[in-house]
Amino acid sequence: MTNKEFIDMIGKAAVAEYERFKILPSLTIAQAILESNWGKSGLSQKAHNYFGMKAGSGWKGATYNAQTQEQTPAGQAFTINAAFRAYPNVQAGIRGYYVFLQYPRYANLKGVTDYKEACRLIKADGWATDVSYTDKLVSLIEKYGLVKYDEEVLFVPEKDDIKVNDKKFKMNMVRINGETYVKTRDLEQAEEIEVTNEGRMPVIIIKG
Repeated sequence: MTNKEFIDMIGKAAVAEYERFKILPSLTIAQAILESNWGKSGLSQKAHNYFGMKAGSGWKGATYNAQTQEQTPAGQAFTINAAFRAYPNVQAGIRGYYVFLQYPRYANLKGVTDYKEACRLIKADGWATDVSYTDKLVSLIEKYGLVKYDEEVLFVPEKDDIKVNDKKFKMNMVRINGETYVKTRDLEQAEEIEVTNEGRMPVIIIKG
């Protein structure tokens, strides 16, 4: 599998799972690249675990034992033997990642729309001990243009009410980071508003 094919595989799954779990696809893809070495690690190939999820005492499924590198807070590396979660196929492994993120300590990731903030939070929440983990994720997202997968799920218009001079109208809008955006041309359906332009600059005229 080429790197592009790996990105596409994880990316399509991440986009499909966004509606349910609200985890940024770019974060998911970058973690899969980093944790599995592009799907070439023994853990990903033999256990379909692309994200390095350890089994833990509450895990009742299959496990795969492997060595893994950890770091002290000062950045000193050391190796441990650990039991990791094992999955029967690719789809189960990717879904297992989202299930793992349902632990309360990762709740702050849900609905985050800034990839840099998502990368910072997952490190702060304790996903990895690597002191450079956030920087590595951000670098992968920017190098491979993974934000395009975020755009597929974030910039999808939804039809909702907007009020103009105490009258309600239905129009398409996009919500990002708590802000609501509408197309200026869509405002023309409101009787009191006319939208025109001067060159590239939109001009909104409120009638009456």
